Amino acid sequence: MILNISKNNSHVIERGVYYFGLSDYPHISISELKNIIAFIEYEKLHGRQTELVCQDETIFQVVYDTITNPDTIGSILTPVENSFIYHATDLRATKKILSSGKLLSAEKVYGKTGEQLSFEKRDSLWNDPADFFEYIMFCWGDNMTGDYVVLSGNFPNEDDLLKGNFNPGVRFYLRYEDIIRHPGHTFDGYHPLKVKDEILLSDYLYACIVPEQYKSELESIVSPELVSKVHFLSQKGIGLTDWNEKVYDFICKL
Repeated sequence: MILNISKNNSHVIERGVYYFGLSDYPHISISELKNIIAFIEYEKLHGRQTELVCQDETIFQVVYDTITNPDTIGSILTPVENSFIYHATDLRATKKILSSGKLLSAEKVYGKTGEQLSFEKRDSLWNDPADFFEYIMFCWGDNMTGDYVVLSGNFPNEDDLLKGNFNPGVRFYLRYEDIIRHPGHTFDGYHPLKVKDEILLSDYLYACIVPEQYKSELESIVSPELVSKVHFLSQKGIGLTDWNEKVYDFICKL
């Protein structure tokens, strides 16, 4: 895997390259350095070497020195970006998740191996390594990445995104401070956090936000212990940015 550190405002893994955009280029924060270390350690754990690429020599040296001596920042506390994280998924997966009462990795939902799922996503922007599909992957609570992933299989054009002519994902929100206690959680320097295989919803779910167009297909299969945590919100005529703001505002007011 190549770790490409740049001033581009993006964080995406695409065809074996992790494009790591710094928030205040050419300055690099402690939290960004910690993410880089976590990424390299995760890659090493899964048998992959990481090649570091950076056009700025000063940044390269800072990163190299930190990788060589990670204890120099290990004890420095960094703020959590958001109180909530969420996992977004499509209607098919949601049916299995709500009926089982468990948030499931893609392997568990679709009954396929990570290799198979990775191959299917090979032409998508979200063409993650095979081991990623063994985990339930999360993004920050106010971030649109979850819906971009759900929509990636048949991505709407810009006009449809603005006018709300698309079906967003169902969002499963968890409190960050709760899920970091899960024994299967891990940090990979890419996602805020991810969890291996499954999460029991009755133990960790804060709220499930369902676009109202799915209500007729889902409300009858929600288990009694989760009914109070499942909320149906109208997305009619709402573009992706406004939808994201509406959902996050709702979560913050619960």
